[in-house]
Amino acid sequence: MSPLSTIEGLAEAASWAEHVAASLTAGHTVVLDGAADLNVVLGLVQLEAALLDRGLPYRRALSPSTHFLPASERESPTIKAGDVHCMVVEEQDAHPSLPDSEGPLVRFVPVGASVEMGREQRSRTGALSPALLCALVAEHMAPSGPRVRRVRPWVLLAQWGRGALDASYDPWYTVLRDHLCEEGTLRVANLAEVETLPSDLPHGLSPTLLNRLRKAWPRMDHEARSRGFSEAVLPALRHTDVASARLEEIVWHRPVLPGNPLDVLEQASRLASEPPTDSAQGRVSMSRRMDALLSTGTLVEPN
Repeated sequence: MSPLSTIEGLAEAASWAEHVAASLTAGHTVVLDGAADLNVVLGLVQLEAALLDRGLPYRRALSPSTHFLPASERESPTIKAGDVHCMVVEEQDAHPSLPDSEGPLVRFVPVGASVEMGREQRSRTGALSPALLCALVAEHMAPSGPRVRRVRPWVLLAQWGRGALDASYDPWYTVLRDHLCEEGTLRVANLAEVETLPSDLPHGLSPTLLNRLRKAWPRMDHEARSRGFSEAVLPALRHTDVASARLEEIVWHRPVLPGNPLDVLEQASRLASEPPTDSAQGRVSMSRRMDALLSTGTLVEPN
């Protein structure tokens, strides 16, 4: 596992995470605090994995999903003596600087950061997801922990869940994806190569045509694959309402975890298709998702 802290552009966030990790291992009870929303849970589970790997005391404190209780209506947490609250907050806008790393309340929020990319090493600015900050803390706490290793690739889904890919381009999604692929944590596959064809395809992508292409794929040479795939995808490029940056990832770069028939984006899609439940049941459901990620590294089990 290659440390996330070695990624170009994460030096400041890694230093911040090191200070937070020190406070979480100082003998306090850690409270994992956040709404029962997927992007929040994907951050909290990074911290929980590290706490479990270290054998440190903690407790979950999931609050109702923002679907039922908007952020503006949430009360500030009551912090008991000897507790440290780790509050993961998913917001649309990125903060210009990292939160305070000391005290009984540590907030994990989106933070703006730049990274140099491409042959010309041009600087590109995007937002680090709260889950990525949590993962940086987790790798400081338990760099070789089995649970930390198991849940870490899911930070990519948290970055996916932010809106940058719907507007233009998210440099941090690309950087994270490439880092996780290079270290062997996951691989990327196109729609013709994934084991399970996604259940929810963008408008213009024909499941029938894709299935025919998938069956013929092993017998096709490079030129035939390129031509066949272009023919299958062209209608979506013309008609879909999905942003081009997100469509490119959906079609050509789907993250696949070893041994799992459902790629990461398909697992998220199946979870999103489930009908919303009341706030209490939603918290139970998300807590079970956390259990599954910690024990199996899977968000949604295949049917």
